[in-house]
Amino acid sequence: MSTTPTPEEARRALQDVDRRRGQTAAAASRSRWIWLGAGVFVAAYGVLADRYPDFVRTYGTTIVILLLLLSMAGNTRWGATLLRRPVRPRIVPSPASLLWSALVLALLIGGTALATALDVPHVWLWSGVLIGVLLAAAGPWWQHRVLTRTA
Repeated sequence: MSTTPTPEEARRALQDVDRRRGQTAAAASRSRWIWLGAGVFVAAYGVLADRYPDFVRTYGTTIVILLLLLSMAGNTRWGATLLRRPVRPRIVPSPASLLWSALVLALLIGGTALATALDVPHVWLWSGVLIGVLLAAAGPWWQHRVLTRTA
């Protein structure tokens, strides 16, 4: 036998679902300090690449590969256990979000390549600072939006 909930019970149930969705997103999200640290790291990498190109030629690929492995490890059960983080929910990206991500990535890469081709001074410095600031400022907003979006 099923009963029809009252409007007040339905409202409370929907509020509970929204509250739990927020709790899940908060548990799965990375700290704002991680985003700020990542932005500072990318900006520092750009400054290093501009000021000390030999350092980046020698160690740059190794640094990038280690950071990519760390990032990938944080999104697997085994890696999350080692890092003592909850496993993030698997989110299937929508075609529109993939398109926007590809567009932003193409603009960043294209702008940097164009500036390099035109011999603009300090391309590494400015692109590193721009991408670092974008990562630190928009990273938490983007992560919250992705984790709390509705189906």
